[in-house]
Amino acid sequence: MHLKSSLSPVIAFFLLLAGWVQGQELWVTGQPASTPFLRSLTQELGWDAAPTSPLEPGQVWEGPAGERVINLHWKAPDTTLTALSDHPEKITRRGGLFFGGLTNLRPLNLQYYHLSQLDGEDPEMILLVHNPSSEKALLHLSRASGEPSLDYFSTGHGNNVEWFKKKIRHEGYFAELPPGESRVLWTQPLPPEHVVSGNIKMTLLEGEPLQFALVARSEPNEPISLNNLLDEEDVHSRGFYPLPLQVAERTYSVGDEPLNIAVGSLRQQTFSGVKELRGDYGVEYEVRIRIKNPTSEQRRVQLLFNPRGGAATATMVIDEQIVEVPLTEAFAEVPFWSVSIAPDSEKYILLNTIPEGASSYPVRIKVEETK
Repeated sequence: MHLKSSLSPVIAFFLLLAGWVQGQELWVTGQPASTPFLRSLTQELGWDAAPTSPLEPGQVWEGPAGERVINLHWKAPDTTLTALSDHPEKITRRGGLFFGGLTNLRPLNLQYYHLSQLDGEDPEMILLVHNPSSEKALLHLSRASGEPSLDYFSTGHGNNVEWFKKKIRHEGYFAELPPGESRVLWTQPLPPEHVVSGNIKMTLLEGEPLQFALVARSEPNEPISLNNLLDEEDVHSRGFYPLPLQVAERTYSVGDEPLNIAVGSLRQQTFSGVKELRGDYGVEYEVRIRIKNPTSEQRRVQLLFNPRGGAATATMVIDEQIVEVPLTEAFAEVPFWSVSIAPDSEKYILLNTIPEGASSYPVRIKVEETK
């Protein structure tokens, strides 16, 4: 097996649109596409071999049995719509947890968080996508999930860590859907009494609008049930929400009172779903922070994590470096990052985060001077 770079990324992409995805070929994105990511995809396809090193854009890996993995030099467009599947939070019956549609070049990011209480020896959750048109469709998917766990916090946190790792590398893969067909494009085990959490970003690149459903079933071989699972007593959210990204700019100057930045404090109304979104779960925050030191001495500034309603974890991405914040009790203040600022100077940092499943949001990010 070996790598090569003989394909022009542009030519490769248009070959893809022309329908050259077939047989033992897998088309991916990633800058680079990491070895664990490639290994997980080839295992899902049932291949006996997998790349043993990352693939840079434009590279092709060829396996011993004619398998090919091709990394295209392409990035998915920004998310235009966010969705959350957290209702019912406890899955006690098989059926549909979320239903929706995809339209051309309008990427959707679906986050889910559920507790499995399904009977069966091997319960699972699946992403079922249907192409009702007479033309084939081409999808790009990016996805991440936390390890199913009895610890509710670790699963929501693990999902966000994995999601940001893939987002930073632009990792994803392409899937083709023939006309008139339905296909299972992803499967998540649902161990009893375990929490599951994940993100799935879907971008329709070619074809007419598609329909999709997130479905729970007790056994992999049982028929897919599309009955809508609802629970009027469950206050958790399910729906589409119009703001997938909250953007803010803030300034802190050494000597000022601490700066507090709220995350998860807005309530978005669903325009198609069950409940309003409280806590902005699934919504990305992008905060540009300007830190000024007007003094004649070097000063140090820190960021602290401050939950406002209950215990919470967090995944912060600061200038594309992931910082994990451990479980923090309500109203505690935990430092998670600091920087030295030279005299009479300023520094900009870019912070990204997403509220985490099981954690209690809103929280504050506090900016203050430290020793």
